[in-house]
Amino acid sequence: MLLIALCVLFLVTMTPVSVCFLYFPYLREKLLALESVDPYTARYDVQYIKFLYDVSLLLTYFNATLNFAIYVFSGSKFRAELMSLVCCKGPKGTILFGS
Repeated sequence: MLLIALCVLFLVTMTPVSVCFLYFPYLREKLLALESVDPYTARYDVQYIKFLYDVSLLLTYFNATLNFAIYVFSGSKFRAELMSLVCCKGPKGTILFGS
């Protein structure tokens, strides 16, 4: 179930930025042609595209955040290793840094 959730999360959060990267070269040519005809509309369209790109990039960062949260909430071994890392404990519960 964890693997399916991670795969769905990856597809949902990474697809928009991939579509942006594929569509931008075509859109750039279209906007350059529009700029000579109507610069105001072209400027508005550029700002809208930048907004869409920023939202898709935010989804990409959200993917990494949710991956961490899913592993923390569902993986007991991951939680144990994370706690030993945060508490500076070695493999057998010994304290690595300290007196």
